[in-house]
Amino acid sequence: MNLEITVDNIASIATAFGVAIAAWQIWESHRLAQTTFEDSLEQQYRNLAMQIPVDALIGKHVPEEKKPEIREIIYNYLDLCNEQIYLRVKKRIKKNRWKDWQDGIKENLRNPAFLEVWEEIKKESPSTFTFLSKLEECEFNCDPAKDKSFKRITN
Repeated sequence: MNLEITVDNIASIATAFGVAIAAWQIWESHRLAQTTFEDSLEQQYRNLAMQIPVDALIGKHVPEEKKPEIREIIYNYLDLCNEQIYLRVKKRIKKNRWKDWQDGIKENLRNPAFLEVWEEIKKESPSTFTFLSKLEECEFNCDPAKDKSFKRITN
């Protein structure tokens, strides 16, 4: 009888241990998948940034003849920013990573080449990047995952 109780106890402990390991593996897999997803978005940013002349990235004057080409790339960058904000609203981006991206978006939109394209889009097609507009409205100091005004845009 005691041997049966001991075997049952050991089996229960082993089962609980197995369940705990399985739960940890699921959590780790989810964390790794999210990191991989976020890294792919950062890679998209790097690919776009490599196409933009350094002068535009650091806020220097861009020659007029280069502006049309840069304009297209910056548009694509703004589209990526809008998508990143949407993904933060949906909580697909971790808070720490979001904070870094938010600071980067704010910094880039201060550069004249970026600002010029952004102002043109807001004037000519104000409903194009609604998430980016909302982030600008809160002066880049809000968390789209927690701010209810962002959620209204998605509905």
